[in-house]
Amino acid sequence: MNDIDTTKLADAPPALDPAQQSLAEALRVSFAILKLAMLGLLVAYLFSGTFSVGSNEVALRLRFGDYVGDPGNRVLERGTYLAAPFPIEQIVKVDTRPATLVLDREFWFETTDRDSGMTRSQLQGQKAMPLNPLRDGSLITGDSSIVHAKWTLTWRVAEPVAFLTNVGSRPVAEKIVRLVAQQGIVQSVAQLAADDMLRGIVNRTLAVGIMQQRLDAMRTGLTVDQLTLDKVSAPMRVAGSFDAVTSAESDRAGRIVTAQQERSKVLGETAGEGSGPILELVTSYERAVEAGDKTEAARIQEQLDAALLDLRLGSVAIGGEVARIISGAKTYRTQIVEQVASEAQAFTQLLPQYQRNPRLVLAKLWEDARERILTGDVETFYTFPGQLELQLNRDPELQKARQKEQLRSRKRAQQEAERNR
Repeated sequence: MNDIDTTKLADAPPALDPAQQSLAEALRVSFAILKLAMLGLLVAYLFSGTFSVGSNEVALRLRFGDYVGDPGNRVLERGTYLAAPFPIEQIVKVDTRPATLVLDREFWFETTDRDSGMTRSQLQGQKAMPLNPLRDGSLITGDSSIVHAKWTLTWRVAEPVAFLTNVGSRPVAEKIVRLVAQQGIVQSVAQLAADDMLRGIVNRTLAVGIMQQRLDAMRTGLTVDQLTLDKVSAPMRVAGSFDAVTSAESDRAGRIVTAQQERSKVLGETAGEGSGPILELVTSYERAVEAGDKTEAARIQEQLDAALLDLRLGSVAIGGEVARIISGAKTYRTQIVEQVASEAQAFTQLLPQYQRNPRLVLAKLWEDARERILTGDVETFYTFPGQLELQLNRDPELQKARQKEQLRSRKRAQQEAERNR
C-alpha cells in the first residue's frame, strides 16, 4: 500500500507555486478575451458592407472591379443595402443633384474689378477700343455681327453607369459640360440675326440639342436641363447706336399699344361688346361696295339694319353710344307717333263740329292758340286801337326770380336730354 502511494506521488505533476498559478489564470482569461475580440471583429467585418443611399444620390456596387447586377438593376436608389465587405465589393456613390454652370467670361468682353462699379456710359468710354480676341469673348451672329452674352445652364448626371465608366468625377464632368456648352451656344447663335439676339430672342432648344448630342456621343451620362441667357450686349463701340434703335423701337411699340388702347376705348364707347362684329360688317360692306357686288352689299346692309334694330348681333349685345342713339330714336318715334295719333283723334272728333259751324270752330282754335302763346312767362300789354303808351315800373326781384326759373328749366332740359342718349 505504501509502495502504490509512493508511485502515484512520483507520477503526479509538481505543484505550482502561487505566482505560476496566477500567471496561468491570467493567460487563460486573456486568451478568452482575445477569442471574443476576434469573434467581434469577424462579425463587424461581415456587417461592414451595410450602407445607405440618400435622396440626392445613387450608388453602384463593384465586385472585384466589375458592376454587380443586371444592366437595368445596377443603380441603387434611396434606401439601405447590404454588400460584401471591402475588398470583395466596393460601393461608389454618385451625386445626382442638378448643378449650375455660369458662362460669364467665355462670350463677354474683359472686365476688371474697377469696371464692375461703372455705368454703361462709362463702360462705353472705357471699351471704345477694338476688341482683342485674346482677352475679349464674343459671339458671331448669322448676319456677321458681333454680340456679347452671359449664360447660365443647369446639368445633372442622368446615367450613373456611363458617368462612372467614361467621366469618373464631377470636376471632370463640369469641364466637359463647359466645353460642350460653348460649342452649342456658338452654333445656335450663328443662325440668329444680331437684332433678335439683342432682344433676347435665342433658340434654346437648338443650343441644348447640340450640347446633348455631343454629350451622348461621348457617352458621358450627363444631361443639360436648362439654358438661360442672363445678359446680352452689343460691342461697346456701337452700343450707343444699338441703344438708339432699341429706344426707337420701344417708343414705337408704346405708341402702338397706346393707339390700340385708344381704339378699344373708342369702339367700346361707340358700340360696347358689339363694336368688333359691327366693325367687321361695316368693313365687309365697304369692300363689297368697292368691288361692285351689289348683292353682297345688300345682304350685309340687311344684316346691319337687323342688328341695329334689335341692338344685338348674334349672341353679342350692342351697347355704347349706338345703343343710346337708337334707343333715343325709338323713344322719339314713339312720342311722335303718339302725338300724331292724338292730334288725328282730336281733329277726327272736331270734324263734325266744323262741318256744322266752321266759323265757330275756327274762332275757338284761334282762341286756344292765343291762350297757349300768351300763357306762361310772357308779358302781355293791352292798348287802345291807334294809341300806344306804356309806362313800366318792373320789380327787379321779380325779374331775378324769373331769370333763375328760366335757368333751372334749361338745366333740367339738358339733364333730361343727356339721360335719353
